[in-house]
Amino acid sequence: MLSRHVGKKISQVRALTKLQCSVTRKFSTDPNYLIDKMVSSTFTHVAKCQPDSFSAEEKKTKVLEPRTIEHSYRKFVIPLSTDTDKQKEYLSASGSVRLGKILEDLDHMAVHVAYVHNSDNRTLDEPMTLPRTIVTASVKRIDLNKVDIHPSRDIIIDGQVTYAGTSSMQVCLRLFQNDENGNLNHLLKAEFIMVSRDPLDGTKSVRVHGLTARTPDEAETINRTKEHFRKMGNSANRQPTNEEFNLIHNMYNELIGRRMVHDVAVLSKSEMWMHKTNLSVTEICFPEYQNMYGKIFGGFLMRKALELAHTNAKLYCKGRVAIRSMDQIEFKKPVEIGHVLHFDSFVTYTDGRYIQVKVGASISDQHQLPELAKLNNPTLGEEARVNTNVFNFTMESVENPNVLKVVPKHYVHTTSYLEGRRLLNNTLKRIVN
Repeated sequence: MLSRHVGKKISQVRALTKLQCSVTRKFSTDPNYLIDKMVSSTFTHVAKCQPDSFSAEEKKTKVLEPRTIEHSYRKFVIPLSTDTDKQKEYLSASGSVRLGKILEDLDHMAVHVAYVHNSDNRTLDEPMTLPRTIVTASVKRIDLNKVDIHPSRDIIIDGQVTYAGTSSMQVCLRLFQNDENGNLNHLLKAEFIMVSRDPLDGTKSVRVHGLTARTPDEAETINRTKEHFRKMGNSANRQPTNEEFNLIHNMYNELIGRRMVHDVAVLSKSEMWMHKTNLSVTEICFPEYQNMYGKIFGGFLMRKALELAHTNAKLYCKGRVAIRSMDQIEFKKPVEIGHVLHFDSFVTYTDGRYIQVKVGASISDQHQLPELAKLNNPTLGEEARVNTNVFNFTMESVENPNVLKVVPKHYVHTTSYLEGRRLLNNTLKRIVN
């Protein structure tokens, strides 16, 4: 009896594996399901938008029928098994897949799914139900499983809208790839927060279709995300707790009790000041990085931030690192073509072999630079910088199990230390423990 049951389960697994492989082959050979088709269809859909096709009154009063989660579901393939140009484009220096390129695809996919949610008849061939511009407001979280991404096997990316408010949406995305035995591995899960804006006035929001649940699981997903949106607007959630105040107090009491040099505590060989971990990069924003709205593409910003954070973590732990999670990625202001773009990274917290890295992006305000030039101050225009983005990454040291402990020297670094501690601990609870 048991052997028949085991045999039946094995047959089911083999059938599922065969189906998974056939599905992957179907998608990788059908041009309608390739990643480039997804990107081009979004651009075409936006190009057809007619901002003047609705009056201001119609934008306020038009009835937008609620959608189901299944309505916006889409699946596409990155054809690494058959497209040699794509293989080169995604190949990293270590011979694996560049996660920075994956981030760009995730951003494209999130926008695509959000437009599908707000289109007629589940297709971008149809017009928008209201003229709108959909942009990425933030990335709630991206978690990566401990599975290597093979550079010559197709990657499947799918996603759907899992929450819709008045003018904002959450898009949940996943990545899959077959292993050497043909089994489908779950590589990554991401949650993007998208917002709908008026194409004629980016400061004004445009309503989106609501979301209705068909099952208890869908209702739970929608309600859980709704609660997250509520907490996002509560600044009290970012204030230090009493436990965190005591942690910092005890840390500095211990530092003060050490040997001092010029009134500064001497760190041990296993410690490093946070400000010493800074690694930066600056570049000009060229038109090749622009999105469909003429701004710098959010996926490009995420890729550059990730590459800098990865390099910083690698230098900090003096060995190879793996990316485990990305949290609280914020897009505060758009970045324009021609802007001088700065990325500054810091290691904010460490725990054993895990490293938390924060990257801040800023631009040099082009309008302030001429005024600063008149003053003739010996600076590089730091006064003209405007913060645009914040990125947080959790890395794992692969070769060095005990990395240096980071220590905040100044108050501004203390707040980053506590924030990094929260993010890293939450990641460990969620995907490690």
